[in-house]
Amino acid sequence: MRKKQICVLMCVLLISSSGIALADWSPGDGHKMHFPQMPDPDGWDVDWGLVYLADDWKCNETGFVKDIHFWISWWNDEVQTIPWIYVSIWSNNPTGPHGWSIPDELLWEKTFQEGEFIVAGPWDGNQGWLNPPSQYYPDNHQEYYQINIPEIDSPYLQYIDDIYWLVIKMPFDDQYICGWKTTLDSFMDNAVFSSEPITNWWLIDGIDLSFVINGEPPKPELVCEGNLRWLEITPGDTVSGNFKVGNIGEPNSLLNWYVDNWPSWGSWDFSPNSGTGLPDGNWVNITATVETPIDKNQNYTGNITIVNSDDSSNFCEIPVFLQTPRSRLSFNQLLLKFLARLFQRFQIFDWLQ
Repeated sequence: MRKKQICVLMCVLLISSSGIALADWSPGDGHKMHFPQMPDPDGWDVDWGLVYLADDWKCNETGFVKDIHFWISWWNDEVQTIPWIYVSIWSNNPTGPHGWSIPDELLWEKTFQEGEFIVAGPWDGNQGWLNPPSQYYPDNHQEYYQINIPEIDSPYLQYIDDIYWLVIKMPFDDQYICGWKTTLDSFMDNAVFSSEPITNWWLIDGIDLSFVINGEPPKPELVCEGNLRWLEITPGDTVSGNFKVGNIGEPNSLLNWYVDNWPSWGSWDFSPNSGTGLPDGNWVNITATVETPIDKNQNYTGNITIVNSDDSSNFCEIPVFLQTPRSRLSFNQLLLKFLARLFQRFQIFDWLQ
């Protein structure tokens, strides 16, 4: 019994000491920004106080901002429960009125309530405190935490190579003092802050903030329309037909596709046989050409399979039917044969002479 209690205690200690919560972010999880701005364990924490804090990023792949991660600390390690977090995304003004880049236009915003984000940690480091723009308090606290906002509903769609600003506001009162952790991974201009209402942005000289933007591209969905049906085709002839491939996926999605399979009979060709970057709501016409088998009096069937290049479970099929006739003469052939017999019977050529 004592051994069992010790084992359970060790498991509890391992779980509690790991400092990891479900849906936290680690470097192997990828990112959708210029590079992750990782926290400096021995850096500073910028006091939110009564201000908004902001830092910029460059999108490295068009897609939805589904996850936002950033790092915080508490004044003197006096940890509090976080009731809400305000997050917004802004466009970029590259020069601003004072010569440094600042947030320009509000593009998206949401206030996340307790239960919509996850706190992971703590981790340790000898950290200082900064009241922006320049009031520093060294050796203020040891612990820092990761805030994770995963699977965001109605996320913002960012576009590759565009510059955006992440603006965050946290609760504040005399007993509730939280700061955004700094980073050594500097990108473009430094972080900025603004009071409420937001009218001016002021530079926090030499400071960048720790955060990661992640997400996924809009999801395409492949569909097909049409069928191929050829009747009374002379064996050995070549015939063609058309069908369509479309993308009915999420807005701004791009479909990559290819023709994966076709009937084993005949010699097939497709134009085009694959494609990339088909926008949502668009279709492409495919011409299928086949050299008919030489066997007579046959019905040939099968399917042409088209596959989403990025999701093999998303595919569609075009039904095919081809019929070759029995061995019989055409009307013209029958007429010529009849006339030949007629001329032969009545020797019409001799009479004409």
